[in-house]
Amino acid sequence: MRFELIDHLTKVYFGQDADILFGETGAEIMASYRESSTEAELAALRAEIADYLGSHDDLEAAFARDFSRDYIPEDFGTPARQFLDSVLAAVR
Repeated sequence: MRFELIDHLTKVYFGQDADILFGETGAEIMASYRESSTEAELAALRAEIADYLGSHDDLEAAFARDFSRDYIPEDFGTPARQFLDSVLAAVR
């Protein structure tokens, strides 16, 4: 899969049990993600998100097709762009 880091993030960290495993807010979830990731992994995720954003004209449709988020905390929003921007801000 071309965007495997985003896939892993959405399936695991924003998956069905995310609020139990990692925290109730997007900020808490991403803090857990940062703690378990190396700087190189965080840089790779940033690059992958930039690639994904640049590769899709209809971001909402593409994101809905490519990824699932079972847990959507209010602070990370429902629109794909807002979610990806929030993830980017959390891993800078």
